[in-house]
Amino acid sequence: MATIENRGDLQWRALIRRKGYPAQSQTFTTRAGAEAWARKIEREMETGKWRDSTEADSTTIGEALDRYIREIAIRKKGKGPANNKSQANVIKQHPIAKISMSRLRTGDVAAYREKRLAEVSANTVRLDMALLSHLFTVAVAEWGMESIGNPIKLSKKPNINGTARSRRLLVGEENRLLQACKADDWWLTPVVQLAIETGMRRSEIAYLESQYVDTRRCVLHLPETKIGDARDVPLSSIAVKVLESIPRRLDGKVFGIRAEAITTKFTKACAEAVDAQGKKQPIQNLRFHDLRHEATSRFFEKGLNPMQVASITGHKTLQTLKRYTHLKAEDLAKMLG
Repeated sequence: MATIENRGDLQWRALIRRKGYPAQSQTFTTRAGAEAWARKIEREMETGKWRDSTEADSTTIGEALDRYIREIAIRKKGKGPANNKSQANVIKQHPIAKISMSRLRTGDVAAYREKRLAEVSANTVRLDMALLSHLFTVAVAEWGMESIGNPIKLSKKPNINGTARSRRLLVGEENRLLQACKADDWWLTPVVQLAIETGMRRSEIAYLESQYVDTRRCVLHLPETKIGDARDVPLSSIAVKVLESIPRRLDGKVFGIRAEAITTKFTKACAEAVDAQGKKQPIQNLRFHDLRHEATSRFFEKGLNPMQVASITGHKTLQTLKRYTHLKAEDLAKMLG
């Protein structure tokens, strides 16, 4: 039987002691509220539906995220740990981080979603919500918070349809881009050529090691990628020539550069591009990652099937691969005859 105590100043404490269960207590502003809570908990204990919410009540979203980074994210491959830590740091700056795990509601999630959508892209918010959802899944399965649900799963996700980039190289842009690259560091031109020929990610090219490049077999090996898995990348004749033209380094690196340097130099090259007459004509709205879109689309235009393209690019699902594929209508018309 629950004990209801008047602690003064509109403080009513409900205390439940039952054999086989840890003591439960909660404070309310009215006696009726305390009695209603006590009846609910005792009913759950009698029917076997009760779950201890102490841990979930005393742990905030921010504290749970810190534990997630220490115990869960660290197990992930590739850039998973760093990406999750960066996401967690951003989430912890918002009011949602101060709410306890047991008290988070869909309304709180919606408020966070809308505030973030005013700051970043829909896809970034989607990834944040995916992290929060997995946080709740882990809390229930591994951290003794069986009493809570997952309000993230019940919340509306940002609409990312139509937000995927479809930028491809226009007629003449590849030549103008490569010409602009030649005016900068020696490595920029081969980096861009490899991106177009292989569809490799920025970091995969930047940190490429000579020991994994086999131009005789026309294959290079990536022991670790963004998603954590190893991958073999077939090399076209152009890619082989590019790699064979690069001087060997003593440290075993192909380029020996940072991934961030590629973005900086690439942006500069686009801004300094010229037209056929040598007049400055910047290449607008082109990012280095768009070259991965370009390469993936070209693979399909050469007649490769989805499974073959996925094995080259490392895409895990056909849905993701589709987002990177933007076929030119004129090329499709030629295939139709």
